[in-house]
Amino acid sequence: MPQSAAHVRPLRRGDLPRLAELRLWYLAETARLEPRLKLMPDARERLTTAVTSWWGEEGRITLVVEDPLGMVPAGEEVPIVGYITGRVSVWPPVWKAQRVGEVVEAFVAGDRRDRGLGRTLLAHLVDALVARGIDVLRAKAPVKNDGSVGLLAASGFEPLFHQLERPGATH
Repeated sequence: MPQSAAHVRPLRRGDLPRLAELRLWYLAETARLEPRLKLMPDARERLTTAVTSWWGEEGRITLVVEDPLGMVPAGEEVPIVGYITGRVSVWPPVWKAQRVGEVVEAFVAGDRRDRGLGRTLLAHLVDALVARGIDVLRAKAPVKNDGSVGLLAASGFEPLFHQLERPGATH
């Protein structure tokens, strides 16, 4: 697997349009892998609003990775090719581990995969969550996304819950 020097940094306001585009790609890929998940016709507009709400959200950490192969003219920013977002949540006091660091979502553009960028993003997010005093880390991944499930497993995550689904109307 070729390795490239990855520059991971916090999300900037100017990244929001590109983040919305990457998130659309992530959700489109998820829908392709799991046909029960379908995107709305206005998904692009909704995602722009959604990622804008991430900016400055209390407890949310969003990191981006710049293109390690990016060649840009002087004065221009290297494009981002991936992101990861997480947050600290507090679970009910009946659980021993209450401060949970959640890995909410991660994505690396398809043509930039297999370079360790996802692993690097995950390591940076885990460090940021641990620095906030979490007791345990949790992550969700689409069940049919072998790459995400493999990355999380290789990073020490193990199954805890199974989330099952069925249609609401079963006539």
